[in-house]
Amino acid sequence: MKRFSVFALCLCVAISAYCADNVPFNGLICDIDGLGLKAQITVKGSEKRTVSGKDGKFGLTNIKADDVLQLRYKKLRLEVAVEGRKSAKIVISDEGTIHSVTDDKELVAAGMDHVLRRELPTKGGVLTAEMIEREGFTNLADALRAKATSLIIDGAGNVTIRGVNSIGNHAPALIVCDGMEVGSINAVNINDVASVEIQRDGTLYGFRGVGGVISIKTKSGAKR
Repeated sequence: MKRFSVFALCLCVAISAYCADNVPFNGLICDIDGLGLKAQITVKGSEKRTVSGKDGKFGLTNIKADDVLQLRYKKLRLEVAVEGRKSAKIVISDEGTIHSVTDDKELVAAGMDHVLRRELPTKGGVLTAEMIEREGFTNLADALRAKATSLIIDGAGNVTIRGVNSIGNHAPALIVCDGMEVGSINAVNINDVASVEIQRDGTLYGFRGVGGVISIKTKSGAKR
């Protein structure tokens, strides 16, 4: 029981540290009747992106007052100016246009809840074997550096995800390959990689994941 209490305390401190350096921006996309819509949301001019859930809710961090959100819903391509808002309830009309955009106190009060579940640090969130082959990368570290500017990778293959704080202050990300922890990104042969996902929220892995997770699937592992 004591060990669990210490772990819970450490986890709370880690999440608090993350929140301190990242200002949440929560949103809701819905139709005129208030039904949530599942959409892709990108911050124009950046690789910051997320998706809304079935309830239409989404979360991002550190959104600037002059940022523009690009929405992709079915065949619709819409843009919403943030205009200094702290949150955004976006209502799409039956004609497929933006009906209204308003601040919402409940969304602001949700804090990091939607962000921790849904913010993706790279465009697409995933590096695939097709990308690696198309661009001719010869090692995984170089491929990740090119595709995700949020990563810092040292010569030993340790990975740090910018913006993910921890008790250890910028603890390295946990590297998982086919469900097994590996000590270095250099231990993975790039020719074996099927996909790599960068996860800022590593709470599913407990204290080991407070610095985020680099989740790798190999070609052989993906077939299982």
